[in-house]
Amino acid sequence: MKTLPTLREKKRYVAFEINSENTIFRQDLVREISNSIVSLFGDIGTSQIRPALMSFEGRFGILPLRPGKTVETRAGLACINNIRGIRVSIRVLGISGTIKGATEKFIQQSLIKESEPERR
Repeated sequence: MKTLPTLREKKRYVAFEINSENTIFRQDLVREISNSIVSLFGDIGTSQIRPALMSFEGRFGILPLRPGKTVETRAGLACINNIRGIRVSIRVLGISGTIKGATEKFIQQSLIKESEPERR
């Protein structure tokens, strides 16, 4: 039996970009996100946030957010500055209600801005 649309929890997705000196592997990023959130919020907070990386390709990734845990998830991402000895910085591009919206609105727009030459 399906859940009524009014009873389903609203989903949000955060699009982020990683700037690093070297290539970052998916499993290393997942481990570091989990470690960061556990160190900030403990086991109970981590179980409420449920960090799970949906997609990650190269520099861009999408992470699902639990309702009401946006600030905590962003804080966990902001605390990451080192993955296996590689210096990194994670920049949140934006939050969207769908995966398609996060991809089109934030990730593709970042790629377009990168490829455009500067106008003077």
